[in-house]
Amino acid sequence: MDFRFTPDQEQFRQEVREFLDQTLTPEFWERHRSTREAGWSPEFSRAAAERGWLAVAWPEAYGGRGLGVTEQAIYMEEMALADAPQEHHRRAVQQVGPTIMIFGTDQQKQEYLPQIARGDISFAMGLSEPDAGSDLAAVSTRAVRDGDDWVVSGEKRFTSGAHYSDLLWTVVRTDPTAPKHRGISMLVLPLKAPGVQVQPLIDMQGRHHFNRVFMEDVRVPADRVIGDENRGWYVNATTMDFERAGIARIARLRRALQRAQDSSRATSAGGGSATAEVQRQRVAGFAVTVEVARLLAYRVVSMQAAGTVPNYEVSIVKLLASETSQAIHHAGVGMAGLYGTLAGPFEDGQWERTSWGPACINTIPDTIAQGSSEVQRNVIATRGLGLPRG
Repeated sequence: MDFRFTPDQEQFRQEVREFLDQTLTPEFWERHRSTREAGWSPEFSRAAAERGWLAVAWPEAYGGRGLGVTEQAIYMEEMALADAPQEHHRRAVQQVGPTIMIFGTDQQKQEYLPQIARGDISFAMGLSEPDAGSDLAAVSTRAVRDGDDWVVSGEKRFTSGAHYSDLLWTVVRTDPTAPKHRGISMLVLPLKAPGVQVQPLIDMQGRHHFNRVFMEDVRVPADRVIGDENRGWYVNATTMDFERAGIARIARLRRALQRAQDSSRATSAGGGSATAEVQRQRVAGFAVTVEVARLLAYRVVSMQAAGTVPNYEVSIVKLLASETSQAIHHAGVGMAGLYGTLAGPFEDGQWERTSWGPACINTIPDTIAQGSSEVQRNVIATRGLGLPRG
């Protein structure tokens, strides 16, 4: 098996890197100081869109560049390695657009896909609800048909970026008499519509990324339903597969590994203590796991390039990457010593050590968001290994 990219693909990678070097300048980051942590920059999204890169693998008729899935993965990998601000377009490009291509009507494709490819619209994901945990079928948000509209009432929770986004990609219950996984529809709901209220959920580090979204008698045109009415569970499952499959997750994991390697070298520089040797061996184990995760992610890309839709394969990648990320950051806190317990960074030159603590806290949701580790193991067991449901 040849894991190398073609010369043309490597040339494309170089083009992306040059664009990042030219765009993500100190002046750019100074302009985006207030939103840098959130990764939100419509300016950057539109600059990438001008190159035709937001939708690299999409057909030109929808505003894409008409390249392959592999080029799309290369683009996403390089963006994540550079920590580029992609939150304005990421969900729209990675999850919403591909799902609309599969389930959307011709009118919906013509309406939404070119806007996504231009970076003109952004999406938040309205999936999780209060008291539902990771069970995305436990939908209590109601949508009642009234003429040409759906009237929506309910609450979504942990909605990333809703305070920035234009539209909510959300599951609603359209038939309350149907079994749990039926009677659900996927709806595109404007976040500025009358009756929508977005309230911040501040995380344990005092940051605003998550939100509560309240909907009270929000009127949404009936043609905003994506896919068949009452069959939204299958639309949502496809959306989640696209979300979990992202190569960007592996790129972020590689960045964390590099930091751990740097910290291990700094610890070992003071002498060959037994503790330093244990840390070195542990980081070496992480390096092997990260490489395995990278190859598994490329496997998903190869399946997509062959025209198939991966399922349990993306759960394998998501599970391995999220749990490895937590393990690396826990190790980083240990290597930083007491500095790792501080909510730095500080101005005494100790950024490398004081930043491990906040970064470790950031990984706590990794094994919950986009489907918990338990959910991923169930998917792998039932769909991958063919085991019976317990």
